[in-house]
Parts: sequence; structure tokens; C-alpha cells
Amino acid sequence: MSVVIWKSLKEAKEGLDKLRKEGKTIGSIHTLGALHIGHGKLIELSAQENDCTVVTVYPNIKQLAPGSKYEYDPEADCKFAGEHGATHVICPQTEDIYPEDFRTYLDQGECYNRLNGTAVPYLFKGMITMSVRWILFTKPTRTYWGLKDIGQVILVERALKDLFQDDIIFRPVPCVRYKSGIAISSRLMNLPEEKIKEFRKLSDATEKARKALLAGETDSEKLKNIMKEEITKTPLKYFKLEYIKIAKPLDFVEPEKVTLPIIFHIDMNDGNKNYFDGLYIRNEEELRNGPPVIWLDDEYPPFKKEN
Repeated sequence: MSVVIWKSLKEAKEGLDKLRKEGKTIGSIHTLGALHIGHGKLIELSAQENDCTVVTVYPNIKQLAPGSKYEYDPEADCKFAGEHGATHVICPQTEDIYPEDFRTYLDQGECYNRLNGTAVPYLFKGMITMSVRWILFTKPTRTYWGLKDIGQVILVERALKDLFQDDIIFRPVPCVRYKSGIAISSRLMNLPEEKIKEFRKLSDATEKARKALLAGETDSEKLKNIMKEEITKTPLKYFKLEYIKIAKPLDFVEPEKVTLPIIFHIDMNDGNKNYFDGLYIRNEEELRNGPPVIWLDDEYPPFKKEN
């Protein structure tokens, strides 16, 4: 069966209402577009667990840099989603999502100014608001979120609980990584080989900090220094280190002494974009063995071909 494409919210609402009346279970995956195998793994899991899988494709202007243009191909994204098991894709226009009189945003306090929010101050306000709007619109049985974006997963799940949406099953899905340790991201796709290999330093650094914590080091500053030394043991050529953070998932506050659960998070910038990676260690088993990962067969993302 080919994927059904809804190009307006009105069309999507009518279709979703029909699916519910038919008693279908619905899985939802919400994206900015430029779909990759990380999204594909979410779609595949949803397809296994639900009668229908709905993917939204919309580059949310409220979480992107003002004036920036998000590169994506809606037609290719719809095809990709269908190939991985999606039954329906919603591809709306901005006028549908943000009418002129739109004014409602979620506020989760100081969390929005911490973690990713220290590097991209506008990110969480737009990201979490739109994420929750999509969930409330689709009203899925289950909704799937990749743990590549640790802050987003934690804040969206918290928002659903706070808004009494406990009937929706929230599914955090392990980060999808290449064999090199690099987490898949649309931002990394088609970067030059040298930049991608330098970005590997982030996953190497967080893994080294995990092992140090496992060995008994609980001082936050010492663990951050371990990560910094790993990243800078050879000079950075393509990125600037923006921050290294160790934060509690409850409120993203940085503790002096590390206890579980804990987040290790790193941001680097290439002069144009921020690139994040991190580990979310939730319990003793994940401290011993590392958080669950969906491993890809390839060592690295596709390198940008030289002219």
C-alpha cells in the first residue's frame, strides 16, 4: 500500500478521525524533514507496533535560526517514510501551522535556558511547543522520539505528563549511531570527511567520561575536564568547542557531584551551525554497559564528494 499524503491540517484531521473511528492504533513520528535512517528506525518500530504510522514533515520555523532556510525535499521524505513503513505523512504549509494570530507557547521554566538552550536560546521554546502541538493534533496511541535529542525527549515527555496526556504511550528510542560512534543527524549528512571524523571526538569524549564515572570519579568538573582533554588532545581544525555540560535530567542543572540519572552533553560549532552529541545515563546498567544504541553497519555517514 502506498503512503497517503495529507497536505493540509484539515485534510489530516479528517483522515485521523476516520482512522480512530475504524479502531486503528496510530503511531506518530514528528520531524523537520530531511529524513534519514535515524527517522527510518523510528518509523519501522512504529510500523511493528501499530496499525497505522503517521509521520509529520515540517521544518518548524520557530526552532530554526531566524532567516535560515532548512534544506529538505518533501517528495523524497514522503517516499522514504513510506519505504520504512509509514502509512500516512502530513506535509503542511507554514500558514497552516502558524496563522497570523498564533500566540500560544509552552513554558517549562529555566530548563529552556539550559543545556542546548545556552547555545541556541530560541530552540526549546519553539521545539517543545511544536512537538506537543503535533502530538495533541495526531492523538496517537504511541509516539516515538529518538534519544539523539536528549533534551527534547525529556521535555516533551514531561509536558505530556503535566498536561494529563497519560493515555498516550511515549516511546523514547535509543540513539542511532554509526560504528564509529557518531550519532546520525541531518546536520552531518554530506559534510566533508575531515569534519565528520573530527566530530567523532564528541562520542569518544562522552564514552571516556562514562568509564571514568563507572570507575568512581564523581566530581563534575573533573569529568568535564576528561571530556575536554579527549576533544582537544589534537587541535580542532573545523569546529569550535562551545560547551561541555553535565546536567541532571529533572531540570538540566549542573551538579557538583554526579549521581544517576545524568546527562553528558557537548556542543561544537563550525561557524555556521551547532552540532550536539551526548549520553543520557539513566541507571546502573547503562553506566556499566553504556546506554542502548541502534548500531548501523556503516562506519561513518556519507562523505561529501569533492568536485
